[in-house]
Amino acid sequence: EGPVLFKPTKAARVQFRANKEAALSYFIGGNPNYEEDKGFAITPWKEVRFADDARMILEEDRALVMGNYFFTDYDNNEVMVEYSFSYKKYSGQLKIDLHHSSLPFKN
Repeated sequence: EGPVLFKPTKAARVQFRANKEAALSYFIGGNPNYEEDKGFAITPWKEVRFADDARMILEEDRALVMGNYFFTDYDNNEVMVEYSFSYKKYSGQLKIDLHHSSLPFKN
């Protein structure tokens, strides 16, 4: 419906994705233009849960949210990821137009 701003969780060499090819590569992998992509969406996650600490800003045609979500694999390893999403209303439906997720800072 319009431009999308996308910052994947596990992307270091090509940190920001501004087109459909780049975004799909992150989720399904196999694109030689984005060699670091292993296919985040096809990783065998058994559970994804959102924490209760999320914050929201609700407007007439937009919603902004941020918080933590947790991915659990089949070995019961859990990964916490920080996220910020912006949803915009198009033809009565909310669509993501900004997605930023990252692993928490460790010092």
